[in-house]
Amino acid sequence: PAGASYFAISNGMTEASENVWDAPLPYLRPVDSSADRAADGYEVTITLSDAQVSAALASALGLSTAGVDPAAWFGRPALTASGYVASLPVCGQTVSGGALRSTLGLRSACFDIRRQDGGFAITTRGYGHGVGLSQWGAKAMAEAGQSWIEILAHYFPGTSLEG
Repeated sequence: PAGASYFAISNGMTEASENVWDAPLPYLRPVDSSADRAADGYEVTITLSDAQVSAALASALGLSTAGVDPAAWFGRPALTASGYVASLPVCGQTVSGGALRSTLGLRSACFDIRRQDGGFAITTRGYGHGVGLSQWGAKAMAEAGQSWIEILAHYFPGTSLEG
């Protein structure tokens, strides 16, 4: 039996299981879900103050921002093949995109961070971990006339349905 994971909205492509849970599963591979880009809430920007970010980094990751210019807190991210943040330098340490997503309460690990007005503007694309079936993408496929069997085959490639 397959572990049929799902989430709300992808960034336009689903994510490989090993990039989120460290376990590669042959049926949890990246697939196109470009219809998600039309979803309500696909792209959301939040603004966090320097103090909010500093406190979150300290409490969740044990990272100190003391004496470091906030403009230097975040480096350039390394992305997965699906465009989610795999890792990025944070205050001199390498942090996974998933860990930073959790630390800052982000909707997705597909995000951009930019310095803005004494804080950080963080834009996420998608909502959820990105592995398996996108609920929004499945809805779009169903509305386009595809069957539930076609939808499951698309999001869980290589699987078969047995009764």
